[in-house]
Amino acid sequence: MQNKYVVILLIGLTLLSCHSGRKLQKGNTKETTKESIKEITKQERLWGIDISHYQLIESWDRVKEQAPDFIFLKTTEGSTHQDSKYATYYQEIRKQKIPVGSYHFFTYMSSGKDQAKNFLSVVNYKKGDLPLVLDAEFARKMPDKATIIKEIQAFINAVYEKTQCQPIIYCDYKYYLLYLKNGVPDKCKLWIVDYRGMPNCSWTFWQTTDKYRAAGIKGYVDFNLFNGSRKDFMNLLN
Repeated sequence: MQNKYVVILLIGLTLLSCHSGRKLQKGNTKETTKESIKEITKQERLWGIDISHYQLIESWDRVKEQAPDFIFLKTTEGSTHQDSKYATYYQEIRKQKIPVGSYHFFTYMSSGKDQAKNFLSVVNYKKGDLPLVLDAEFARKMPDKATIIKEIQAFINAVYEKTQCQPIIYCDYKYYLLYLKNGVPDKCKLWIVDYRGMPNCSWTFWQTTDKYRAAGIKGYVDFNLFNGSRKDFMNLLN
């Protein structure tokens, strides 16, 4: 009888140890390398990063040596803010012959039309560039769903009217489910943020982690995968 309890106790401790190990492993997936991401997805995918003035570029040559397939750049935010490094970084990335895309960080303090005006006043959209991007994220105080969809649509309409480009919409997977699942124009492709696993929707880009270390860049950057072949990717370019 005593031996039986010892066996049960040992089994319980083993299960607890295994469970703790899985939790620890899951927690460590945020600091992700390109190789481990490929292992997770079980297939080769085109990959790239997104950066802004927060990222200090120490060597563009070292960035290029890693052969990223694309880089997205923050351009503007709200109706007045313009990223201080956008013009410089855009020129450098084009110089390195890496496909580049430009994104606007959407806020809820001004209209979608006014934010599009700010974005269009500085954004570059040249031959060989990726589609423009609308970055929609959670804020401390969110408007109602109808207002969010209305202002995002106003932004999209203004950008399309000027550039003939249907912007990609970048958002967290939960944001997509709450606000955009039934309210996003069919022609707008999705760039989904989900650090837990592959998002269950029709995504074109997937941000898998914000803890990627890229040579030539100080600190962490966001790592993104493209959902498709190189031919699909080339068809996206302007």
